[in-house]
Formats: sequence, structure tokens, C-alpha cells
Amino acid sequence: MSIGRRKRNLFTCCSLFLIAALTACEHAAPGAQRGQRSVVDVILTVHNESRHAAEVALASETARVVLGDLASGASRSFSIPSALAASPSKLRLEAVADGGAAIRSEEFQVHRGQQILWSFAAAGPGSVITR
Repeated sequence: MSIGRRKRNLFTCCSLFLIAALTACEHAAPGAQRGQRSVVDVILTVHNESRHAAEVALASETARVVLGDLASGASRSFSIPSALAASPSKLRLEAVADGGAAIRSEEFQVHRGQQILWSFAAAGPGSVITR
């Protein structure tokens, strides 16, 4: 194989890789737009004061949405899905540690412009503060 041919093959491979990467990104963006939208003006911050990492979810009477994972001793902010934020029903936060029972907050309602803070430990509902 000549040097010119090697360069051409390398250029072709790099070009195909770049096209594949851009195509994958392009297809991911519309899918993300079609997914569940989030309300931007409601801030939900969760503090995990337990000794275990936990999966955090937001639930209503009719739906449950997993928000994400939270390490032990960590804090994280989440977006509230618009389907739950627009719901007239009360919401509840849930944290499930690996192999543990679910910790559930007291019920609350979400209103635009609110800041919601939930701190939980290994037992009890924790505390929900809305501002």
C-alpha cells in the first residue's frame, strides 16, 4: 500500500467516524426534546443525610418519576417534570437506598416559582421546606 493510499484510507476512516458521531448526536437531540419536559421555574434540592446512596423519585397519586441517584451525604438539584408540576394532586418525594426500604416525604403541592428542599436520613419522612 502506498503512502498516498494510507493517508486516503486514514482520512476516509476519520471522516466516517466524524459523520457517525455527528449523526448519533443529531438523532439524540430530537429524542430528548420529545421526552418529558421539565418545569424550569421550580427548584427541587435534595440532601441525603443517610449513610447510603439512594435513588430519588417524585410521585403523585397516578405517576412516579425517578429523578436520579444521590450519594450519601450529598446534595443535588432536580427538575420537576411538567406532568407532575401541573398536577393538582399532592406530590411526595421518595428515596430508596440499595436493599433498603423507601423513605417517603410528607405530601406537598408544587407552585410556580417555588424552591423545595427535602432533607432525609435513614428513617422518618425527613423535612420538606417550600419557599
